[in-house]
Amino acid sequence: MLDQSFIQAMAERLRQERLAILADIEEIKKPELPVDNPDEGDLAEDSVEDILQGSSLTVLKNLLEKIDRALAKIKDGTYGRCEATGREIPREVLTEEPWIEVLPPVMRHQAE
Repeated sequence: MLDQSFIQAMAERLRQERLAILADIEEIKKPELPVDNPDEGDLAEDSVEDILQGSSLTVLKNLLEKIDRALAKIKDGTYGRCEATGREIPREVLTEEPWIEVLPPVMRHQAE
């Protein structure tokens, strides 16, 4: 069973990670300064950057949602339980990825 000090440490880590992600999202959303007389290369580079930023923004928003769910689980007392199996997620796994919602497939199959 996960002890309260570990859970509180994970809560703090999740809050810090959340703040960092929010800062990253704000940075991505900042408008770029326009280039005077852009050529085709500039326009192509801008298009690629827009695609990458959109993809990064999606990844960050998804991670933010996972962090928010993990924080809600801490609050309601269900943190550290695999949503697929109901089993406790090992501390080592939570330490590596504190927002994890299900045991990795290898770990799920080991106990079956």
